[in-house]
Amino acid sequence: MSVIIRGLRSTTTLVALLLLAGCAFGTRQPTLIYPPAAESSTVPAAQAAAKPAPKNVQIAIGPFTDQRTDKKVVGTVRNGFGMRTADVIPTNSVPDWVTQAMKTELELSGYTVTAGGANAGGTVVSGEILNVFCDMYFSYTGQISLLARVSNGGKEVLNKHYSGEGSAGIAWGGTEQSYAQSLALALAVALKQFVAELDKSLAAP
Repeated sequence: MSVIIRGLRSTTTLVALLLLAGCAFGTRQPTLIYPPAAESSTVPAAQAAAKPAPKNVQIAIGPFTDQRTDKKVVGTVRNGFGMRTADVIPTNSVPDWVTQAMKTELELSGYTVTAGGANAGGTVVSGEILNVFCDMYFSYTGQISLLARVSNGGKEVLNKHYSGEGSAGIAWGGTEQSYAQSLALALAVALKQFVAELDKSLAAP
């Protein structure tokens, strides 16, 4: 039996290597999404989730400046031997993607959100994008790193680094959808951490 199991594992590994090798060339151009695409098994639970009570707080989102060294590439494609063979270049703007995702998470938490950062005497959220990158070999590894700032009434109440990691699973074909999903999952982790701390900081006397 152990011989059969070892044989199956070897066959699976060989198939994965061949698939990776065959799909490793060619730039991937995903459209970055948010929120992450829901798995079919989680859709009923998500639809049943109650909306949060509206909060009597209006938040303006200021610019999230792109501080990445390479502002063009958000990932890499590797062949079955782990060698980098192509880049992942999104079709949409990374700063716009992060800003819209922040707006989505704040609204899901019950805040009223405006864009542009104009909110004299109110609450303003802004920040810097430090890392947006999805690597792949046998699986995807999306990583996000942000510096988020919050000012309230002209006074800074939060200035902290947030990061997240997400994966769309096994990298069978290096698909654009899987890169987008991995990065969306990673961004969701970082933004949910931020919103949880924002709630606490605004609730503090």
